[in-house]
Amino acid sequence: MRTPGTAVIIGAGIGGLAMANLLAKTGWRVSVYEKLGAAGGRMGEFTAKGFTFDTGPSWYLMPEVFAHYFSLMGEDVNNYVTLDRLNPAYKVFFDYHAPITVTGDLIKDRRTFSALEPGAGDNLARYVQTAEHNYHASMEHFLYNPFTRLHTLANKRVLAQLPVLSGQLLTPLHKHVARYVHSQPLQQILEYPMVFLGASPYNAPALYHLMSFLDFKQGVYYPRGGMYRVVEALQNIGQKHGVKYHFNAPVTKIIVQNGHTTGIEVDGQTVTADLVVSGADLKFTETKLLSPAAQTYSESYWQKRVAGPSALLMYLGVKGNLPQLNHHNLFFVKEWQQNFADIFETKKWPKNASMYVCKPSATDPQVAPKNHENVFVLVPLPASLSEPEKIGTLADRYLQQLEEMAGIPDLRVRIVYKSYRTPRDFAELFNSWNGTALGMAHLLKQSAFWRPGARSKKVKNLLYVGGGVQPGIGVPMCLISAEVAYKHLTDDHSAGPLAALEPPKGDWHV
Repeated sequence: MRTPGTAVIIGAGIGGLAMANLLAKTGWRVSVYEKLGAAGGRMGEFTAKGFTFDTGPSWYLMPEVFAHYFSLMGEDVNNYVTLDRLNPAYKVFFDYHAPITVTGDLIKDRRTFSALEPGAGDNLARYVQTAEHNYHASMEHFLYNPFTRLHTLANKRVLAQLPVLSGQLLTPLHKHVARYVHSQPLQQILEYPMVFLGASPYNAPALYHLMSFLDFKQGVYYPRGGMYRVVEALQNIGQKHGVKYHFNAPVTKIIVQNGHTTGIEVDGQTVTADLVVSGADLKFTETKLLSPAAQTYSESYWQKRVAGPSALLMYLGVKGNLPQLNHHNLFFVKEWQQNFADIFETKKWPKNASMYVCKPSATDPQVAPKNHENVFVLVPLPASLSEPEKIGTLADRYLQQLEEMAGIPDLRVRIVYKSYRTPRDFAELFNSWNGTALGMAHLLKQSAFWRPGARSKKVKNLLYVGGGVQPGIGVPMCLISAEVAYKHLTDDHSAGPLAALEPPKGDWHV
C-alpha cells in the first residue's frame, strides 16, 4: 500500500490513543472506537462528592519515554503535564517491623539500608548500579525492538552482555535480591515492583531488578491534577491531527476476508478500513472478535499462559487529615511468599494482604475538598472471577488491616465516600482475561520476544497494541507498544526508539 488509507483503532486505552496519533500524523484517516463513554481504559478518572479519583495507574515512571513519544508527535510533554518529583518517593509499612521511608535519593537511602543491616547500603548502591545498566540496555536493545531481525540481538554489545543477561533471565528475582540484602523488610522493598509487572518475585526473572533504578535514582513523579492529564493530552493531540473518537461504541467483530481484515462491526454496522489496530484485551480480541481460522492465539494458547493479578480497588474520600500516609504507601505482611502463592497458585483471596495505598491529596490539594483526603487502595488478588464473600465484608477486613498497620484507628469511621472495583468489574468494563487488572504476567516465557508481538500471524493488516503485547505492562510500555506496532508498518527493524516519525520510503506494510 503506497499511500496512507483508513485505519480503525479498537479501544481508547493508552496504546490505542498513542497508535491513533502516530498514524494520523503520518497521513492516515483514523477513527477510534471505544466501548466506554470516555478515553483512558483502565487509566480513567471520575469525580464524586468533590473528590477526583484516578481509577488505575498512579505512578508516573520513566519520564523519558513520555518525552520521547510526545517529541515524535512534534510536541513538548511539558506543555501538557506539570510534573512534581515526589520526595520521599514512598513509605513502607510492615505488620512486623517499623515503617521505612524510601526518599528516591540514593545517598539517603543507602544510610537507611545500612542502619537496618550492616553493609546493606553499599550493596544497595551496587544493586542500583546494575539495575541502571540493565535499564539502559533494555531501552537500547529490547523495549522498542519488534524482534523481526536476529541481528538486533546478535550485535557485539548484546553478545558481550549475554553471560550476565542469561544468568539474570534464568534466576528468580527473589534469589537475586537475597545476594544483596538478607533482612526481609529490605528484600520486600526491592521485590515489590514485580506486583506492578503482574508477576511474583519467586518466579519473575532477575533481569527485572532494573525497576529499582527508577525508585532509587531516576525518581517517582506525579502529574499535577492526576494521571488522567496524560490521557487528555493524548486525545488533544489526536484531535489536532484529525482523529475521530467514537465512545459508547463496542466493537463486536473484526471482519476478515482472504487473510485480510476489511474492517469491523460496531452496533451491527460495518466500518470499513485498510488497517485495524486492536488495543483491547488480547485474549478478547483473538477469541471473541476473530473467527477461529483468523486467530493467532486460540483458546488453547491461553490455557497454557499465566495472567497477572487482578485487584480490589477502593476509592475513598476521608474527612480530616491523614499525616501517617505519604503520597505513595506500600503495606507488606510477613507472609510475603504466601501472599504470592495465594494470588498465583491457590487462587485464594489473602486473609492478610500486602497492598498499595495512594494519597494524591498529599501532593495535590485539588483532588479532595478542603480538610479531606483522597485515598486509593489496591489489594492484589488472583485473576479469577469468583468472589468468595461480599465485597463490602472483604474491603472492611483490608481497611481494618490498614488502620492497624498505619496507626489510623478511626480511618473507617471518617470515610465519607467509598466505591470499589473488583475482578468482575475488570472483566465487564475492559473484557479483561479472567478479570486481570494488568494482563499477561511477566514470566520469562511471557516476556520480550516470547510475549505476543504487535502483528497478527493470520491477518496481514491487523496489529495489536497495549499491555498484552510487547513490550508489556505499564503506561510507558503501552506508549512504546504503539511505536513497535508502527515499526511493523514501516518495515523498521531497529531495536531502539525512533529518531523521528517518518512514513516508509516505499509501501506501507499493512
